[in-house]
Amino acid sequence: MAFVRKHAFKIALFALCLAMAAYLLISNLKGEGEKLEVLQKAPDFELTSIDGEQVSLQNTNGKVRIVYFYFASCPDVCPPTTFMLSQVQDQLKEKNLFGEKALLISITFDPERDTPEAIRNFADKVHADYTSWKFCGARRSRPSLWPKSSGSAYSRTRKGSSPISTSSRSWTRKARSANGTTAMTKT
Repeated sequence: MAFVRKHAFKIALFALCLAMAAYLLISNLKGEGEKLEVLQKAPDFELTSIDGEQVSLQNTNGKVRIVYFYFASCPDVCPPTTFMLSQVQDQLKEKNLFGEKALLISITFDPERDTPEAIRNFADKVHADYTSWKFCGARRSRPSLWPKSSGSAYSRTRKGSSPISTSSRSWTRKARSANGTTAMTKT
């Protein structure tokens, strides 16, 4: 009994790790994961990449599109999220899927400040492969990728762009960055 008392934490930690390992093993042996429900068809869009290439829903048909919204002067969330996407890029390359079956499309929230040079500087930090990772600038008006019917909005502030998403879900956090862009997360 003294042994159990002395090593109770270690025993509990070992049991927890064993349970997690069993769960992961069973999950991976099941094969394919469950398919995601299609909530809404993506709206048609046409944007221009920083390389001058037209990127649209039509000319990327047949490929999985990972679309990411960011702004290059973002001080907090965008750099680590873009880094995680670079890891996705590397994994897709390892499986020979990058470009052939999947591509990344990153669209700036701040087309006025995010010049092609600023975007390229931002993307080069994560070694983005521009052949199949398209960095695009949105129009100065509300980008067509954010239709009002999807519950999204695009508004202007004195300091810059402010993408605002609305939903029936409750908002848990609202943060204002140094350049006046509002970001909200929901639960």
